[in-house]
Parts: sequence; C-alpha cells; structure tokens
Amino acid sequence: EDSFVSDERLAEQVKQAREDKLKIVMAHENDPDKGGCIFARFFETTPQELIAGGLYKDLARSCFPGRHHPVSLALLAKDLGATPARSGSVASMRRLSASIA
Repeated sequence: EDSFVSDERLAEQVKQAREDKLKIVMAHENDPDKGGCIFARFFETTPQELIAGGLYKDLARSCFPGRHHPVSLALLAKDLGATPARSGSVASMRRLSASIA
C-alpha cells in the first residue's frame, strides 16, 4: 500500500531498472490482512514521474485471498519465468501458499 512512501530508495531503484530495460513484474495484493489495498491507492503514492513514464502501462498481477490465492501465486510465478512442474504442482502450490500465509 505504501511502498513508495515507506522506502525512499524504491523510486530511484525502479527508475534505474526501467532505464536498464529490466523486466518489472508487479504484484497487487488484494487481501487487507496482508497489507492489500485498492489499486487506485498506487496512483496516490507512486511518484508522478514514474506514472507519467509508463510504470503502470503493464498491469500488476492481482493476488487474491482465500481459495484463489494459490492460483494467484502460480500466475505471478509464471510472470517471473516459472514453468510447470511435472508432478505434484498443485500440492507444491498449496505448501507455498500456506508458508506465505
């Protein structure tokens, strides 16, 4: 919710990553119990320079709570370059989800 507010260096790091043409994958936590917020909050806290530069041109991956959480994490992992496991992937995602919760 307050990423750019609580970490003064983050804006500079994001700016540098964009200048270096690094892929930025953003996750949007929707669960208030995990610090989630409505997406519009990011437009209030993100430096205008980053917004105007197109930071949010690509949408953030939404991470939903409850039974949707394992799927949200799997999609986020895919965005980060993960590939499907041969077997046990559902059980692995459940363990991962439980460890994060």
